[in-house]
Amino acid sequence: MFRKWLLLLVLPCFSLLSVAAVDFAAVSTRTLSLSVDNIRAASGTIWVGIYTSEDDFLDREKARLVAAKVTAEGRVYIEIPDMMIGKEYALGLFHDVNDNGEFDLNWLGLPAEPWAFSGTPRTRLRLPYFKEVSFRIDNGTEGKAVSLRKW
Repeated sequence: MFRKWLLLLVLPCFSLLSVAAVDFAAVSTRTLSLSVDNIRAASGTIWVGIYTSEDDFLDREKARLVAAKVTAEGRVYIEIPDMMIGKEYALGLFHDVNDNGEFDLNWLGLPAEPWAFSGTPRTRLRLPYFKEVSFRIDNGTEGKAVSLRKW
């Protein structure tokens, strides 16, 4: 009698665990190929911030950061691994020309180094919203191309 009750309590727990394990196994990722063009200086580092929501957008502490050394003018390709299929992302990047690890601003508070987002912001007079520059990763997503801009 005790064994029957024990089985009735334990079996549903195992079935819940197996369903949870299937859900985690079903999550798949892919590598995003990011093409960054309009590079005008063959020095420094391109920093890419990867954001997953409006709450973490443009917060350096919450971003997943990927860096790529710049060795030539023109274009650089950056591979961003572990992008979850079906998830929405926004990218914010800048070319740290002087390699000081900071996004430098001029005396007016405007960007002094080239920058880009994964989409086109509606205006240059304010920072963009996550929804303006976000995109969804799916199986058909080949890559993303951005062009660095200066103010």
